[in-house]
Amino acid sequence: MNQKSIAVLPFNNTSGDIENQYFADGISEEIINTLSKISGLKVTSRTSSFSYRDKQVDARHIGNELGVSTLLEGSVRKASKRIRIAAQLIRTDTGFQIWSESFDRELIDIFDLQDEISMLIAEKIREHFGHFDIQDDFNTPKTTESAAYEAYLKGRYYQLQWTNESIQKAQEAYKESIEIDPKYPMPYLGLSQSFAHYAAWSQVDRMKGLYMAQHFIKKLGNDFNHLADLHYTKGLYAFIGNWNFEKAQFHLSEALKINANYAEALEFQADLCNVLGAFKEAQTYINRALSLNPNALNHHYTKAIGYYLSAKYQEAIKALDGALSILNTWQMALELKALCLLLLGEESAFRVTVEQAKPETQQALFQLWHAYHQQQPSDLEITNAYDFYLGIPVYLKLYSGQHQEAFDHLVDSVKNRSGQFLGFRFDPLLSPLREITDFKKLEAPFLAMTLGEAKKTDIKTEEEVLTESEVASYSEVVRRLMYEERVYIDAHLTLRNLAEKVELHPNKLSWLINQKIGKGFNEYINEYRLKDFQERALDPANSHLTLLGLAYDSGFNSKSVFNDFFKKKTGMTPKAWVKSNN
Repeated sequence: MNQKSIAVLPFNNTSGDIENQYFADGISEEIINTLSKISGLKVTSRTSSFSYRDKQVDARHIGNELGVSTLLEGSVRKASKRIRIAAQLIRTDTGFQIWSESFDRELIDIFDLQDEISMLIAEKIREHFGHFDIQDDFNTPKTTESAAYEAYLKGRYYQLQWTNESIQKAQEAYKESIEIDPKYPMPYLGLSQSFAHYAAWSQVDRMKGLYMAQHFIKKLGNDFNHLADLHYTKGLYAFIGNWNFEKAQFHLSEALKINANYAEALEFQADLCNVLGAFKEAQTYINRALSLNPNALNHHYTKAIGYYLSAKYQEAIKALDGALSILNTWQMALELKALCLLLLGEESAFRVTVEQAKPETQQALFQLWHAYHQQQPSDLEITNAYDFYLGIPVYLKLYSGQHQEAFDHLVDSVKNRSGQFLGFRFDPLLSPLREITDFKKLEAPFLAMTLGEAKKTDIKTEEEVLTESEVASYSEVVRRLMYEERVYIDAHLTLRNLAEKVELHPNKLSWLINQKIGKGFNEYINEYRLKDFQERALDPANSHLTLLGLAYDSGFNSKSVFNDFFKKKTGMTPKAWVKSNN
């Protein structure tokens, strides 16, 4: 488990109005997005975190499932133009609370409050689990109109439901947000993403959808290139809208450069690798996405499609079973699993899988089995190819002996940039078409498209941030503050407080304590508190005081933290240690 990690659970809506659920969800997601900008911190994505909504699950169990060391829980109460947020940070190894606080602010201050909460959380994780840099400014896109922000959050709430009805509601809310504040960038991105996704799968008129997606991107101009969301949206449009893979790669790389925790961008980078035949690289990207968002259906599917295109059908089925364990009626996964079983010749498992699909899909897949394995031509008339997520109508024609008709259908689909055939160059079921001379002409424009020198988003090797003389000098300042001024007695001492006393940036002090002194901040401070407690406990003048009272006098502010730390360091309880040393 990555110790520098967190999952933000959906905040409870305590406003007394169920209509405000979108606002509580939005605050939770915005904190996730802000924390995700910290490259040294692993942040579980929204889909996986929100899967625990309304579930009474122990923090330790969630930590094991998501692979995180901390959880953030909270509540949001919105009343008129004021907002109250209560939050608590919990360790998943013990279930103990690390930090909690309540905030009562004007709604207009919501952006500063979200950044403040995110900063406090990141600092507490760093103090407890080790060094990483935290930027001074999260560059959060802001609006001075709270109503515009509320409308945006409502749009986001509906967009993430991904139904025709919810997308329409999302677009209405985004347009309302723009009407209130035309300079706020986020609703433009929401509109572009929703139109691009649905155009790719022909849920709306394709040309209109792509036009609208591009229209809303262009509205933003060049003032927001610092936003990972903008590059993600541009990459999404280039990838699924135009099949311009090189442009898509540029923007996805830029998005990941800004936010290495952007799970959706990692997924699309994996998709891009898959359609270009870079299957090993695709698995690297999608595994990173899954580590951030293990409950995302699309991540499991992208992992599976990479295995399918590289003819690793058993591995593909395993990945698809991961998706189906989350949603066992997901048609997209059922279709691909059926195709893998078809290619493996596993008829019994194929039948079980197909029987879970929609009736029209069942009929097509059963006829495909007979056409593929028994050369029985299909007589099924398919009126709408977009009733299927994959190229089943083409496969039926192909294995019914209608090679030219199948190829013509494929040509039209590629020309129209249909999402069903993004991976046509490597689709194993299209193998017979590769014998057709014109197939090489069809794939020729894509042969020159390669991954090139994709920008790496891996964490860089730790560099020396202080010279040797600076390390010696600042180490002495810290030592003096501990021994002479005994700053550890302050139960509310933080890394940032200590950095102010040392007159050193918190990032550099964190690096100094972790890399040069060799301890985490919390352990380093508590060791001084422990030694102070031991001296007090053995002093006869303090015999009338309780051990817990002495612990508090030494700077500890929690009974559980004191007892755990004491036993970890001495192997004994405080009472047993005092008895053995008297």
